[in-house]
Amino acid sequence: MSATSKPVTRLIATASLAALLTGCITAAPQTPAELALVDSAVSPILPATQADRAMADKQDLLTQARFWGAEYEKNPNEYEASLKYARVLRAIGSAPRAAEVAQQALTLKQGDVEMTMIYAQASLDIGKADDAAYALARAEAEGGKDWRLLSIIGVTLDTLDQHSAAQDYYRRALAISPDNPKILSNLGLSYILEGKPGLAEQTLRQAAALPGADSRITQNLVMALGVQGKFEEVEQVAETDLPPALIAANREYFRSLLNPSRSWETLRGSEN
Repeated sequence: MSATSKPVTRLIATASLAALLTGCITAAPQTPAELALVDSAVSPILPATQADRAMADKQDLLTQARFWGAEYEKNPNEYEASLKYARVLRAIGSAPRAAEVAQQALTLKQGDVEMTMIYAQASLDIGKADDAAYALARAEAEGGKDWRLLSIIGVTLDTLDQHSAAQDYYRRALAISPDNPKILSNLGLSYILEGKPGLAEQTLRQAAALPGADSRITQNLVMALGVQGKFEEVEQVAETDLPPALIAANREYFRSLLNPSRSWETLRGSEN
């Protein structure tokens, strides 16, 4: 190459570089309309902000279900979305779907206490106590000091007709959370199932006298009294919740609660 050609080559290269840099610098900025279009395309796949999530948790159950369902669809592997979606699904009566969502989440976070409790409760709701027991066994090591988990294990064992073992778990739960009306209510129902209505009555009266006791505990006490034939006491206890005519009409039902066909599902309702 001649000496003359070198400056020419450098000049061409410099000009090309300048043109490249100029192209980058002077590219037209996006207009507000274009930015809005980009945002609208991206936002459906981005998770909601924490502020939006906190606000959603304050809404009614159906609104929460729609919100957390959308969050879950964006990323089924996200823990918070999976947990809250499964929880609200169970709350609105969609236990099969709740169990499905929680089970999928547990494949990624095995033994997680919060997710296991939702899965176990939903599994119990749909009659799959064995599935609940298996999941709870994996979570017990981590959640052995959580009264809620221990109480759900007790409910599961009662469902499997292991009443003595269930009562041991309720007592462990009560050692952590003394005078907890929900645990006492479950323990009382366990005594009814085991054929100990007198002990059930004592336990449920204790639960009914505690702050936080609700009408379900009163109804359980009514059952404990009814199967003993204490119908006058039933009327006294249930007068604020059940009309006397209904109590009288169901005396035979109360007497039948201790026959061999009784089941935990019949008695517990949705209390696990």
